Amino acid sequence: MDKTTNVRVADDRCDTSDTTYSRFWYQHTDTFVYPAIGVAVALAAGSFLRPTSGDVFDRGAPTKGGAIARGGLGKARPDSSGGGGSGGS
Repeated sequence: MDKTTNVRVADDRCDTSDTTYSRFWYQHTDTFVYPAIGVAVALAAGSFLRPTSGDVFDRGAPTKGGAIARGGLGKARPDSSGGGGSGGS
């Protein structure tokens, strides 16, 4: 997330030393819809602190926004932001 505008940016922008960008974590439910890149992040829906317990997946939220199916028997895991997965950028 761009800290000056609260807009979601591509994940790789948060992997640099540029302090303009910050990881923003979501712990999502089956009905949660992620913002698209370039769209404002709902600050009340997540946290800047990485979760310390449970499974955390920090990549894979759709760049165009949308829901992510949760993993389970016979399903792929949700590589998702901040986002059971949390993900962020």
